[in-house]
Formats: sequence, C-alpha cells, structure tokens
Amino acid sequence: MPYSGSQTKASSGAVVPVVWYLLNLLALPVIGFAVLLWLFMNSEQASTIRRAHVRAAFYMSIIGAVLIFSGVGVFWLLFGNTGNFWSGAIVWAIVLHTSFVLWGMIALAQAIGDKPPYFPRKYR
Repeated sequence: MPYSGSQTKASSGAVVPVVWYLLNLLALPVIGFAVLLWLFMNSEQASTIRRAHVRAAFYMSIIGAVLIFSGVGVFWLLFGNTGNFWSGAIVWAIVLHTSFVLWGMIALAQAIGDKPPYFPRKYR
C-alpha cells in the first residue's frame, strides 16, 4: 500500500538536471557535465520548470568552474609554487565547491517541489 496515495499530477522532471549537477560536483565530474550539456542542448521540448532547472544547473556549472580555476590561477600568479599558493588555492577551492554544492541542494529542494530555482533569477 503506497504511503502517500497516488500522485495527482505528473512530475515535471526538474529533478533530473539538478541531480546531474550534483553528480557533476560530487561523483562524476566530466560525465556529469557532459550529461548537463546534452540536457541543455535538448531542453526545448521540456516543461518550463525543467527548462529553468536545466539552464540554471548548466550555467552554475560553468560559473563554478570559471570561478574556481580563475581563483586558483590568481593565487598561482601571486605566490608561485609556494606554501602560500597551496594554502590559498585549497581554501578557495573548498569554499567555492561547498557553496556550489549547497546551491545544488537548495535547487534540488526547489525541483522536488516543482518550483523554479532561486538563482539565477532570470530563469524564474
């Protein structure tokens, strides 16, 4: 016997891109991004909510990669291969990575509730 009874409406499928976003960050970096790219390129026929989550997840993946790698590059230019570089780069990468994972968790909660992502706002 099902716990919550039958669903009253069909799922929008917005959870799928957010799960792939989190997999991209946590378990399957290159494969997860490739799937996100494929979802992004084939999102014209999707529902509005799913399309918003696909676009948000795709753009947040790109923003995250650019911010992390550019920050590490700046530390390299400032400090070279020293202890200061490694300390700064590791802290920078961990803080940003954790921030993007937390964004993904909030986006997953929004997707489960069939609501648009909070950020970026233009996809609301």
